Amino acid sequence: MQQSRAEGFMRGALLLTAGSLISRVLGVFYRPVAQLALGEDGLAIVTPPNAPYMLILAVSSTGLNVAISRLVSERLAVGDLRGARRVVRLSTTILAISGIAFSLLFALAAPWMARVQGFPEATPGFLALAPAILLVMLEVALRGLYQGMQRMRPAAVTMVIEQAGRVVVGLLGVFLLTPVALNLGAAAFNAGNTVGVLLGVLYAAYIYLRERPMADWTTVAPGIESWEETDTWRLMRQILAIALPLSFLGAVLPLIQLADTSLITNRLISIGVDPAEAKRALSYITNASQLRDLPLIFAQALYVSLVPAVTESLAIGRTEQARHRAAAAMRLTWLIGLPATAGLVVAAREAYGVLFRGPGYFVMAPLGWSTIFLMIQQTSSGILQGLGLIWLSVWNQLAGVAVKFVLTYWWTGIPALGANGAAWATTAGFLLAAGLNLAALRRKFGLGLGVRQNILRPLAASLAMAAALALASPLIRTAIPWTRLSGLVTIGFGALVYGVAILVLGGVRQADLELVPGLPPSTIRLLRRLRLLRDE
Repeated sequence: MQQSRAEGFMRGALLLTAGSLISRVLGVFYRPVAQLALGEDGLAIVTPPNAPYMLILAVSSTGLNVAISRLVSERLAVGDLRGARRVVRLSTTILAISGIAFSLLFALAAPWMARVQGFPEATPGFLALAPAILLVMLEVALRGLYQGMQRMRPAAVTMVIEQAGRVVVGLLGVFLLTPVALNLGAAAFNAGNTVGVLLGVLYAAYIYLRERPMADWTTVAPGIESWEETDTWRLMRQILAIALPLSFLGAVLPLIQLADTSLITNRLISIGVDPAEAKRALSYITNASQLRDLPLIFAQALYVSLVPAVTESLAIGRTEQARHRAAAAMRLTWLIGLPATAGLVVAAREAYGVLFRGPGYFVMAPLGWSTIFLMIQQTSSGILQGLGLIWLSVWNQLAGVAVKFVLTYWWTGIPALGANGAAWATTAGFLLAAGLNLAALRRKFGLGLGVRQNILRPLAASLAMAAALALASPLIRTAIPWTRLSGLVTIGFGALVYGVAILVLGGVRQADLELVPGLPPSTIRLLRRLRLLRDE
């Protein structure tokens, strides 16, 4: 059976993390290199098309991706292979029709959307992104199929291919077109995304046609009512019942970016900031957000893996297995999220300087605090959705977004805060959303924080790393005058300190390392001999 080839859910998450990490490494210098040609003014033009583009994708495809994976996982778990096949086919039809409609609407509304955001010169960028909407929706159908089978490798490889195409084509276009017109260079930056997605779709289609995974999905287990016989409209309602609330949830980050795009420049101008400098402040926030999002790779991979894994456990009556999977995911989120947050806050200047030029590092520290809350929110949302508590995770996140909107308007208009006000507003919004999710998990699923087992050791190791960075970073800056090199050395030093501290404090279990693909068993044996691993 197809499920027999599924990776374990944590291994699947780590595989997605590896794919995302390689993808980010390929793309990590995309914006900084483009900055050499575009400058801060050009990067400011790049930003406006992204927010509505991501918002449309969230509303139209994000929910269906999770719905496909969740329902396919459930049908496979109970032995209804025909029903799983029908879910994929019907969802693909919905995605294709939606993709055509949204791509056309996005292209037709491009001039209006550019004017509303105060960047009429960004219209070519909107047009360059329009075809990507349809392409992403086709890719989502294939990703949802493989994620429902708990096979994460195709999605991981697709990420790498997409990013490689995006970087190569995008940078080539930026350097060729910027001398012609600044807004055309910015549009080339956006067009790189469209080409990357096209390459990803072609790869995913190749894998599907080569393997034809649904070819043998022709059986139904005895005693199981197959969804193959379910009325089309009824099945569509079941799919959309999962997809629609998740679409709202997926719209959260684009809504936050849209709030920043719409509010920051106008509020800064209202308190007397020069309009050009106000637009640069938006670019600084975007740059810092890109850095903040790097640690989120792991939480996002856990989210994708958790939904079908928890759903599968509950579908076959293994509640304790679902609780164990959820607890392991939360523990690893704290293990990675706490040091990432501490590093971005304490070494904000160094982290920002690795990728970007200019004074934008001043927003990195306040925005860095949001890292752990955003990671916890992502992982806990995956658990809640796997439990079927989809709308609960949506309402919790919408509460955070509402707080973010209100505080961005208020705090950005305070001269003493300025752009930092928007960064602190983001942190406050995700703090609320994460707290509401954790309270819901404790109340509905009996899943507590596990402060002693999960938080204290990573927190102590993170504090040790923060202290070491506070002492060492000024010395490193003085010794190494090259900003990017000194930043990399500082980050490496912080990672080394945290790694040693967490091992010495006993914060890593043998089971954690056994989940890491490709880690030599000899490494685990050495750490056990040194008594640096816990058994449980």
